[in-house]
Amino acid sequence: VTQSVTFPVGFAFYMPDPALTAWTKEDKRLKKAAVAKQDRPVMPERNGLYPTKTRLALRLLQAFKDAHGDIKIKAVLADALYGDKVFMDEAARIFDGTQVISQLRENQNIGYKGKKRNLKDYFNSINKGVAVTLRVRGDKDVKATVSSARLKVTAHGKKRLVVALKYEGESDYRYLVATDMTWRTMDITQAFTLRWLVKIDQTYCLHKCVYKK
Repeated sequence: VTQSVTFPVGFAFYMPDPALTAWTKEDKRLKKAAVAKQDRPVMPERNGLYPTKTRLALRLLQAFKDAHGDIKIKAVLADALYGDKVFMDEAARIFDGTQVISQLRENQNIGYKGKKRNLKDYFNSINKGVAVTLRVRGDKDVKATVSSARLKVTAHGKKRLVVALKYEGESDYRYLVATDMTWRTMDITQAFTLRWLVKIDQTYCLHKCVYKK
């Protein structure tokens, strides 16, 4: 990404598994009709011909590494869709342990003093944030409230560095999660904002291409 152009380095097309799509639709219908789980069809196994979005993303990362192994990747940034253990661990492995930053949902559980708590409860009642000034997308300074902790994320089965971030004027936190716990909190929050530079340019390109077509 530069001030004038974005260079795409790879793309993939996602297609849902037809069998899983049909099962999901029917399962919702039966559930709405109050059919007990044991009386509903069992979820079919995913067909390998229809990989998940996570698997496609990992393939793209590996392809980039194979083609451009001389480029040093400092961080992989991804939205909440990719905030699971498999993607984060595998993406970090592909680039030799580099930082991977994504997002968690507010209702995800973490371990704290031997008990499970969700992120919203923990950061609103136990680990409240402090006022900071962040540089967004390497350019504009904005006020925000930030808090962080090294917490065991239940769904990941391991400790992660979790950052609660709330921009001025917002009422709810968003929760960032990082694999490399040696990074400073401010470095993680500011690095994550760079993802939007790519996202905005991609959206513009998509709209422009569709319009021209």
